[in-house]
Amino acid sequence: MKWNKKLGALLLSVALLAGTALPSFAEPEPADTETPAASQTTTDTTPTAEGTDGATDTGTTDTGTTDTDTTDAGTADSNADAADSAQTNPTEQQPAETEQPKNQTGAEAEDGSIQMPTIDIDAKASILVNAETGEIIHANNEKEKMYPASCTKIMTALLALEKCNLDDVVTMQEEDFTDVKNGASNAGLKIGEKITVENLLYCLMLPSGNEAANALARTVAGSVDEFVQMMNDRAKELGCVNTHFANPNGLHNDNHYTCAYDLYLIAQQAMQNSTFATVVNTAQKKLPATNKNPERVIYTTNHLILSSYSSIYYDNCYGIKTGHTSQAGYCLVSYAKQSGYTYYSVVLGAKDGADYAGSFTETKRMFEWAFDNFRMQTATSAGSAVTECPVRLARGTDHVTLVTANDVPVLVPKGLDMSELDIDISVEDSYDAPIAKGEKLGTVTYSYEGMECATADLVSLTEVKRSVILFILDQIAKFFRLTPVRIIVGIAVAAFLLYLILSFIAGRNRRNRRRRRAQKRRKQRQNQNRR
Repeated sequence: MKWNKKLGALLLSVALLAGTALPSFAEPEPADTETPAASQTTTDTTPTAEGTDGATDTGTTDTGTTDTDTTDAGTADSNADAADSAQTNPTEQQPAETEQPKNQTGAEAEDGSIQMPTIDIDAKASILVNAETGEIIHANNEKEKMYPASCTKIMTALLALEKCNLDDVVTMQEEDFTDVKNGASNAGLKIGEKITVENLLYCLMLPSGNEAANALARTVAGSVDEFVQMMNDRAKELGCVNTHFANPNGLHNDNHYTCAYDLYLIAQQAMQNSTFATVVNTAQKKLPATNKNPERVIYTTNHLILSSYSSIYYDNCYGIKTGHTSQAGYCLVSYAKQSGYTYYSVVLGAKDGADYAGSFTETKRMFEWAFDNFRMQTATSAGSAVTECPVRLARGTDHVTLVTANDVPVLVPKGLDMSELDIDISVEDSYDAPIAKGEKLGTVTYSYEGMECATADLVSLTEVKRSVILFILDQIAKFFRLTPVRIIVGIAVAAFLLYLILSFIAGRNRRNRRRRRAQKRRKQRQNQNRR
């Protein structure tokens, strides 16, 4: 009986030791950390309407009553110079800026460091993005909801190119002219006219024809309403979160809005289509004769590419789309490239100017500032070690080296030394073997003075194999960390302690009884001896 009790006590002691000691073979799991939100909070209200329901693009002045594009650009037979000078005199012209905002270049500070170049754009919202890296080097209210006016037609053209054949023939119908009022931009198309989808795209993007937008919408989806649903669905697919379209042409509607960042996403996708890129970079287009129109020339409303004799002409610009209503102000989504550098820009809600709308002057100034002040450099070469991380359960090592799989290009202020970049490494506290060579384990972000330059994946430089023994011990430790197991072990420990207490009490009682019996026998012997 004594051996059975001792054996039970021994087994309980082993269970107690296993439950407390085994978890030490495995490192504690890292605590959850809170990561900052990736998206910027934006205002959830649509812009306040002002003015009249004007409906067009223009590089000219605002009359205050109807918003015009150019003087009959859809039917003009004049040359580009004449189109460039065709502007209407304003009746309620906003005062022109007496002095343009200054470009702030990357100057050298007293300590020898390069200061981040900045620029102030005179518009309600603006953004400038490097096409090669996706780096945003200027942004102002870029996620605030704004009216896009005819910049809407970028999405219209994108869907038409995705859904139609260029040589498909469309017959213009009366419903296509529903919203084309006097003063609204049009391409001079007529009811019953037969025209190809390709030429409709030129009518849409050059003179910004509203009737062309309606005709393409009807051709693609069967009706304008169905097309608008397609526009909103496509916007969501592209990651646009502050966009809602109500029509295919950009005519004012309180529920028709987007933001500068979303327009950049739409334009970036559209420019992947070579036909779109060709159309938006066309200054003038000769349309063949149709059953309703003779051969004629249409002109773009984008003065940055319209005429090389114009003071606003910008040789590095390659499109894309203008927009204007009295509610939206002057808008321009544009694309420029020079010496291997490429940028997308969006300017929304710019003011009128003495000669040209602020959307043109501000866009050109922003491009020039970017080309003058930023240069591409390599932050980290492919295969370069960035950091090391602890590894658990590994055979023959306790860490893994993380590298970038490819070169990491960054657009930085001209003259900046790469050692001045801020580096933010995002990795786990530790990793469990096995780890494959080239496996993604984290990211590294390079920034300078708060401007994020690039983010790259961090991958394992080598393969890390798993130790079978450490893995088994880790599984045992994990087993004993399970709540039900801990409860059982706790009960066993409590039972063992209770057993020890009861055994101690029982042993003491037995000793007391033996002592009393021994005393009683001694007394009996003493009494017998006295007799």
